Amino acid sequence: MKLKVLGSGSSGNCYILENDNEALIIEAGLPFMEVKKALDFNVRKIKAVIITHIHSDHHLHWFEYARAGIPVFEPFRNEGQSLEFDNSQFRIRAFPNMSKDGHWFHGNNDGSECPCYGFYIEHPDIGSLVYVTDTECVRWRFSNVNHILAEANYSDDLIDNEAVNREHVLRGHMSLQTALDFISTNDNPALRNVVLLHLSDKNADSAQFLQKTRETIKYGADCYIAEKGLEVDLNLCPFT
Repeated sequence: MKLKVLGSGSSGNCYILENDNEALIIEAGLPFMEVKKALDFNVRKIKAVIITHIHSDHHLHWFEYARAGIPVFEPFRNEGQSLEFDNSQFRIRAFPNMSKDGHWFHGNNDGSECPCYGFYIEHPDIGSLVYVTDTECVRWRFSNVNHILAEANYSDDLIDNEAVNREHVLRGHMSLQTALDFISTNDNPALRNVVLLHLSDKNADSAQFLQKTRETIKYGADCYIAEKGLEVDLNLCPFT
């Protein structure tokens, strides 16, 4: 099983979990055509697209999947918080994200809020994977998780205090410091990969973020920054 990063950030988020027989799409922030190309146009292997919330950089192209007959899982529409398939070994559970004041919502630019979810994904090839983004913190702890994909949008010492969108960044995005706390809490000998997501163009330093993440992890998991074109081997048994 591979993780393929097609986009990560405000310009559009989309990730693929793929093996020879099946694929799961996380976020629909990029055109479906980009996914088709990444899969060599073998769209029959797509089992579903799962989407965290309704913001366009995560949700904009959802209808392209629905039009193609691909299931679209949107837990923020109260369609349930788990997803299983008759024709796939993927098992997905959604969990609500939260703000630091305890609200289960993600901030909009106009000051309003929308619900946002994270995902706990299981598959025999990869074990378990946690995906969290567009949240100020994570309330949950995950036992013996094998892979973590977590937002690290900004750093407190890099954020522009004069920026007009400062409040939007702070309301509904996870700082590096909070991401490292989450990663440290869930670090364990079975953790194989940590991928930092959704870095801000202006308020993040990828080299610094990667170094601090490596310093945080005690058990030797591999660390990555989610950039377009990144591919990560997620197999628990790397030689199968």
